[in-house]
Amino acid sequence: LSAQRAGGPPPLSTAPFNVWSGDQLTTPGSLGNFGHYSASIQRRNVGAAPETHDGFSHFLMFTSGAGDVILGGQIVDGPDGKKIIQGGTTSKIILGAMYSIPIKTPHQVVPNPGTSVTYWVTNINVLK
Repeated sequence: LSAQRAGGPPPLSTAPFNVWSGDQLTTPGSLGNFGHYSASIQRRNVGAAPETHDGFSHFLMFTSGAGDVILGGQIVDGPDGKKIIQGGTTSKIILGAMYSIPIKTPHQVVPNPGTSVTYWVTNINVLK
């Protein structure tokens, strides 16, 4: 994840504006760090762990794949020792829909078996 990788976020963008190509919007990686927010393309494979964040909230827009997104609830240890969400709301992923995930909200992208899911993510940083 661009906002969570070792060594911190990418350098601040100095471009006056950005226009991203179709290839950039389908290839996982950072699209830029703009100080109070950052943008990237993410891919989740089967088995990706649930997440929650203290330093930023998310806006997600799914661009490819199929599966479920789980929002809310609690992150707990599952029967096999892997983290799962308990008590969250599970919805089918809708391509092109925007998902707002507030700070400290557990969430998990669960692709259908044998597939992956790709999405645009904008992280809105919490002001300190």
